Amino acid sequence: MKTKQTDKNSKTRIAGLLGLINKDKKNREAYIMLANELNSIGRIDNAIKYYRIANSLSEDYISLYNIGSLYYKKGDFKKAVIVLEKSKKYKADFLMSLLVTGLCYSRLNNIQASVTNFIKVLMIDPSNKTALAALSIIYHNSGRITDSYQLIKLLSKKYPTDEKIINIKSDIFYYSGDAAQSIKEIKDLKKRSDKFKKYDEYIKSVPVDIYNDRFGNLDEKVAKLESDDENSSDNFLKLSLVHLFSGNTDSAIDYLFKARGEKTIQAISPL
Repeated sequence: MKTKQTDKNSKTRIAGLLGLINKDKKNREAYIMLANELNSIGRIDNAIKYYRIANSLSEDYISLYNIGSLYYKKGDFKKAVIVLEKSKKYKADFLMSLLVTGLCYSRLNNIQASVTNFIKVLMIDPSNKTALAALSIIYHNSGRITDSYQLIKLLSKKYPTDEKIINIKSDIFYYSGDAAQSIKEIKDLKKRSDKFKKYDEYIKSVPVDIYNDRFGNLDEKVAKLESDDENSSDNFLKLSLVHLFSGNTDSAIDYLFKARGEKTIQAISPL
């Protein structure tokens, strides 16, 4: 969190670096430090400007990577790729340039180029989470389900408690038609995740009678909704909520996935 003191310190450092540059227009290190400082306070365009001036004095792979990563942050993926490819020419095995280049190509929908870069990342760092996750999604989307599963299994083994990885794994199972396994992954996550455990404990600590109203208590609401013949997404969502409030989070997850499935069916049904 930024404070007034932080802003003041940053302005002091920027002023000092500009003073050094005024004394010596070829002080490359001062330009780099100024660009770093500007980036730290979110002034991305100015940071790019001073990285470029530093590079005009002497170019290297790190400053080129910094420029490319800032273009990526701005969403200008084409410019990012141009600079990052140049960075790779200086140092072909610099992992971060390869990784961000892969991400840029993914955003530009150049799948083959993104795969090539992610594979190069994994040749340097076989456990790289970002490259493994990106490749698993790309392989799944292109129909290489077995390859996708293998990468997801590797990710799960290396990062068993990483919630993002588990969510990706659950999504891949779900969109591959294995909803049961997808639900199992989320339930397993609920058991392992500290955040889920705390939420579970909180939900179970709330007295269920506070949800009683003129429509009945929670048990009566569940019975009414479950006896309803309408298998709509809204009905399943209501069931998910009442199960959640009653502390039955496993059933809440089951009905949430049923609601999700019903919405998918509605989306693809002809008019």
